[in-house]
Amino acid sequence: MQAEHELRVTQTEFDGQAEVTRLLLEGISNTHVNHLRCLCEFVEAQAMYYSQCHKYMLELQSELGRRCPDSLDVNSHPARSPTDPSAFLPLNSASPLETDALQIEEVQPPASGTRKAKVLYDYDAADSSELSLWADELITVYTVPGMDSDWLIGERGNQKGKVPVTYLELLS
Repeated sequence: MQAEHELRVTQTEFDGQAEVTRLLLEGISNTHVNHLRCLCEFVEAQAMYYSQCHKYMLELQSELGRRCPDSLDVNSHPARSPTDPSAFLPLNSASPLETDALQIEEVQPPASGTRKAKVLYDYDAADSSELSLWADELITVYTVPGMDSDWLIGERGNQKGKVPVTYLELLS
C-alpha cells in the first residue's frame, strides 16, 4: 500500500516535470522560429540596402562621367566595369590589396617547419590580417620570409593570420 502511494506521488511529480519540460521546449522552439524570422528580415533589409547603394553608386558614376568625361571614362577601360569597385579608384592607383606586402590568404605553409604552439593569453586581432587567439588552445604556426620576427603565421582549421610570438609557447 505504501509503495503504491509512493509510486503515485512519484508519477505525479514526474508528470509535472515532464509538462514543465514540454512547455520550456515549446518556448525554445517558438523563440527559435521568431529569431529565424527576424534574421531573415534583417538579411532581406541588408540586401535591399546594398542594392540601393549599388544603384546610387551607378547613378553617381554616370553623373560624374557626364560632368567630367576625361577623368572617369569607364568605356575606355573595358576591364573596369561599372560594377567593379576598382572602377571608382583613379586609373593610376594601385588597389589597397596590391600595395599590402603580405597577403595572408596567399601564404602557404612550408613543406617542413610548421610547429604546434600553445596559446598563453587571449589575443584580439587588430585587423583582418591577424588571427584572434584564445588562451590554452593549440594552433599550427610557421614563419614567412620577410615577415617581422615578432610575428608568425598561425592556423586554426581554415582560419589563418599573423599571431604575436609573445603570446605563444612553441611546442616541439
